Amino acid sequence: MPKFNQQKFALVDCNNFYASCERVFDPKLERQPIVVLSNNDGCVIARSNEAKALGIKMGVPYYQVKDLMINKSVVIKSSNYPLYGDMSSRVMSIVGEYAPVQEVYSIDESFLDLSGLMMNLNTHMQALKNQVKSWTGVPVCIGIGHTKVRAKLANRIAKIYPRFNGVFDIDVLPDNRFEKLLASVDVGDIWGVGSKSALKLNRVGITTALNFYKADIGIIETLLGVNGKRIYRELYGHSCLAIEEVAPPRRQIVSSRSFGEDLSAFDEINQALTTLTRKAVNKLNKQSLATTSMSVFIYTNPFKKNVPCINLSKTIGMSVPISDEKLLIPLCAKLLKQIYEPGYKFYKGGVMLGNLTLDKSQQDLFVANDKSTQLSSHPYGHLLRYASELGNDRWLPRAEFQSNRFTTHWNELLSV
Repeated sequence: MPKFNQQKFALVDCNNFYASCERVFDPKLERQPIVVLSNNDGCVIARSNEAKALGIKMGVPYYQVKDLMINKSVVIKSSNYPLYGDMSSRVMSIVGEYAPVQEVYSIDESFLDLSGLMMNLNTHMQALKNQVKSWTGVPVCIGIGHTKVRAKLANRIAKIYPRFNGVFDIDVLPDNRFEKLLASVDVGDIWGVGSKSALKLNRVGITTALNFYKADIGIIETLLGVNGKRIYRELYGHSCLAIEEVAPPRRQIVSSRSFGEDLSAFDEINQALTTLTRKAVNKLNKQSLATTSMSVFIYTNPFKKNVPCINLSKTIGMSVPISDEKLLIPLCAKLLKQIYEPGYKFYKGGVMLGNLTLDKSQQDLFVANDKSTQLSSHPYGHLLRYASELGNDRWLPRAEFQSNRFTTHWNELLSV
């Protein structure tokens, strides 16, 4: 297959993003092992390099590594999404200044289209890396390639080998060295392949990225379909995955939470689900979407011994799209009443808004559609609560190790 086109992409990826955000506001944490825990302090979702070196794995439950972390003086942090989200916005706004087209791929990753830039791209990306570090304190690494898949591989090299100073262009590698690199990469680590597709490939002896690269494209397409064919062509330098300047519309919005304590009373569970519904509706409104289906679900803890594993859920469809919390919150309570069973202790619950469409405010003719009365639309909506939200807040998740929300809350600003 002939290789290469004239397009160039960069993947800018923040290094250990959550841990790096914690270090920005507490320099004493530099070079110390840091672990960030998920909602409710349940499991490990982020690690500094020092924590990785101790053998702490992603996704491992906190209780399983608690003693190890205490013995090794690991700094433990509860997830702080207001801080991470704001820091991400700051980083991405800087990144976007370095190319005509940007795709914010995730909270800590961004693709840039560098095609047509008449400059030394390595120098240009070094300047980007240095500015992000100087202005936000967050370190990044940058991979450059003719395609997004190659840029992702290049980023992997930039992170592993310090001699590249955080920026690597994979297209400068001769064929033999490129293939040597591919031989060191598991096929499941190719961007876009994933674990399920990797299992299919493993069954026919394709275990490394080099095996994938050397395979017949027909076999790849048979196993993985058109998406696998695109990834294959991307490895050869043919751009098949364009930059997405506008994120595709979401098909569903899920708002769920593990409760701080197991809940058995209907009112307490309803209190939690009311708040989660408001959060889901807030996301809905920010994207100018409406929903035509709503699901409510509650679970008991499957990991507790001698406790029945109960998963309860209920879904309802609407004849017209709805985006009004005044309609969706009572609907949530109605669905909960239909599935609630007394006598069980539930540890997790949530709501899902599905079949999303653009919001044209086409509510039922017999229902007043005055969004201005929604709490989420009120100037102080974040401070106001529905009656069903009032209670003792036992459901709120544990966050025993959470740092301050340094950039988004006045009373938590850093003081020096």
